[in-house]
Amino acid sequence: MNTNTLAAAVIGFLLGGLTVSIAAELEDDNGPAPSHGSSSHQTLEH
Repeated sequence: MNTNTLAAAVIGFLLGGLTVSIAAELEDDNGPAPSHGSSSHQTLEH
């Protein structure tokens, strides 16, 4: 396997992972996106 083939395989793998990640985030309608700044200090009701 030459360097160009290896580079193309790595880039393809990374783009595939990015695509799956974006699709999963778009399907998640239950909460805000991580970029919207959700607080890690949430008050739990008992």
